[in-house]
Amino acid sequence: MLGQLIISLDFELLWGVRDHADCASYGGNIIGAREAIPHILELFDSHGISATWATVGFAMCGSRDELMESLPPRDLWPSYDVGRLSSYAYLDDVGRDERQDPYFFGASLVERIQQTPHQEIGTHTLSHFYCLEPGQTQIQFEADLVAAIALAKRRKINLKSIVFPRNQYASAHLQICKRLGIKVYRGTPGQTIYRSTPNKDQTMLRRASRLLDAHTGMFGDTSFSLDIQDCTNVPASHFLRPCSGQLGKAHPLHLKMIKRNMTMAAKKGRVYHLWWHPHNFGQDIDANINGLKQILSHFTALHAEFGMESCHMAGAVK
Repeated sequence: MLGQLIISLDFELLWGVRDHADCASYGGNIIGAREAIPHILELFDSHGISATWATVGFAMCGSRDELMESLPPRDLWPSYDVGRLSSYAYLDDVGRDERQDPYFFGASLVERIQQTPHQEIGTHTLSHFYCLEPGQTQIQFEADLVAAIALAKRRKINLKSIVFPRNQYASAHLQICKRLGIKVYRGTPGQTIYRSTPNKDQTMLRRASRLLDAHTGMFGDTSFSLDIQDCTNVPASHFLRPCSGQLGKAHPLHLKMIKRNMTMAAKKGRVYHLWWHPHNFGQDIDANINGLKQILSHFTALHAEFGMESCHMAGAVK
């Protein structure tokens, strides 16, 4: 079996961070992401890369009217114990349309992704739904996903893949996905430090361990062989960390770790799954694009030497 490189991106705009950030504190990253996305797509196209763009349904919209029309019934909105987690709490913040409010609306970017060869648009739920946070229910999650599927269909997108926000999910959520026709999900790596948990269990020790692993790979091989089922897990291998801030000097070590793991997957005929958020590239765009160029150039070399293939999430299980 030939090795595979899977890439997925969590496309959220401000919806993905709104519970702890706003336009004033994080808007620069969101606008920067809008600049970075065309560069990412150009790189994917030039290197023959397939990728899954797991998109928050609200971010697919081009206007406030379209967003409001996409909502599930009000009695099925998520009832988190911590109210700020709900994207519905910020509906009054959004502007009229994408031109007026580029922080919340991304319809033009979705259309650009659709126009780029070999790209898949998956779902990141309608509202950036947190499946393991106290207060929400499975019925509310299902209503959110039904609405996301309907919105996507209106934009001629057939959703086959899901990335759960903050990697929160349980077996019951997978059964709902299966019933609604979602065939593939991005699970977490097998190591304990990556296990799916509520936010309160994301301790400093777990975060520090993941940071250390990102630069050394010391917690072991995260490549995998696919076990194709009715709802197939295509687990993440590593998160592509941004080149910015105090860790910028250590970024070459991070890229070296990723390329080393890609090489092992290519040699062993296994799958390596890299993911990130477009807004991670929103600062120091040139440096981050350069890092991605290095990774994709390495893939090109692995393709030539070992036949490594590029797949998006849905394509990996065909």
